[in-house]
Amino acid sequence: MKIENNGINPLAPQGTDPIQRADRKPANEINSLAQRRDSVALSADARLLAKARAAADSAPELENERLNQIRQRIESGDYTVQVEEIARKLAARAYFNT
Repeated sequence: MKIENNGINPLAPQGTDPIQRADRKPANEINSLAQRRDSVALSADARLLAKARAAADSAPELENERLNQIRQRIESGDYTVQVEEIARKLAARAYFNT
C-alpha cells in the first residue's frame, strides 16, 4: 500500500510556527524590561536586627573571657554559688512570665 500526502491532514500546520511567535516580544515590552531594576528596602526591624547581629558577633570574646575567669575561680575553690540570688531570679522570672 502506498501512502501519499494529499494535504488533507498535513503533518505540520501551515503558516507561522507558534513557537516563533511566542519568542518575539514587542519592542516597547523589551525596552520596559530593560529599564526595570530590582530594588530592596529594609524595614526598621531588619535594620535593628542587623545592628543586634553585629553586636552579638563581638560578644563571644567577652563571654569567653568571663567564662575563663569563672573556670579559674571554680578550679581554685574561690567560686561560691549564691543560692539566694539564683532563687530570687528564678522566682522573679516565673512570676513575670506567667
